Amino acid sequence: MNVDSPVSDQTFAARVVASLTEGVVVFALDGCVLTANPALLALLDLKGGAIAPAHLDDLFPSTSDLYHLAAQALDGVLAQNEDIQFRTLGGAMRWLRVNAMLLRGECDEVQGAMLTLVEISELKSAERHMWQVEKMSALGRLASSVAHEVGNPLGAIDIQLQLLQEDLADGDGEFADKVLRRLEIARTEMRRLDGIVQNFLRFSRPPALHLKRTSPNDMLRHIRDLVTPEAREKGIDLHCDLDELLPVIEADENQLSQSLLNILINAFQAVGDRGQVRFAARSEDGEILIEISDD
Repeated sequence: MNVDSPVSDQTFAARVVASLTEGVVVFALDGCVLTANPALLALLDLKGGAIAPAHLDDLFPSTSDLYHLAAQALDGVLAQNEDIQFRTLGGAMRWLRVNAMLLRGECDEVQGAMLTLVEISELKSAERHMWQVEKMSALGRLASSVAHEVGNPLGAIDIQLQLLQEDLADGDGEFADKVLRRLEIARTEMRRLDGIVQNFLRFSRPPALHLKRTSPNDMLRHIRDLVTPEAREKGIDLHCDLDELLPVIEADENQLSQSLLNILINAFQAVGDRGQVRFAARSEDGEILIEISDD
């Protein structure tokens, strides 16, 4: 066989295009689809080995960004690394990176256009995650700055209120008692504000873990005893299912207990009156699994 023949060259080129992992589609100047590889059909959720769409109008919805990029390419306006969202026939929403180029003949005349498509959905998801992390980090730095700026004068004011209380402690009469009561109210509110400031500080930096040997069953029984009165008051059927053979674990008992308690409280709020809430603990594949469910 003559490997230099035009037929064999075309066959080899078709095989190369078919083996590419990025989607490729070639259009004639009138919009007819000359070829599209399996990767492109998979990206668009078009099933079958043959190219069913024969024209641009059949391949891409006319309202989609893909359609406009292809139409612009046929008019000579090319795209380079254009990131777009595309909803497939199966309803999946995918991020695609599109490049469009012109195809020219031997005399440099334009004969058509080619689009290449690469799915970047995971990349976009990672970018969104990084943006969220950066936003939360910036918010944490702002919270820390505000907390420090507010915390210092709060402490100074509280000290002055305490000194006033000491000055009036030796005083007699109704007026002194009234002022002392009002100063105590003011100091109580100052302590409450300080608690808010401390919450800002805790939000602005990751909490330190204090790991120690913890019995999961003892921790869960303690949580059960804490929420049982509320469950009884709301008429909630609270069921605790523990595995007595659970091993001791290394954990920050305070933070873990608070997390589980928050989930249980959310469950109570979700079921309302006369609901059912269940939490259980068991060993699974060498790990401790704690489940909280409601009806």
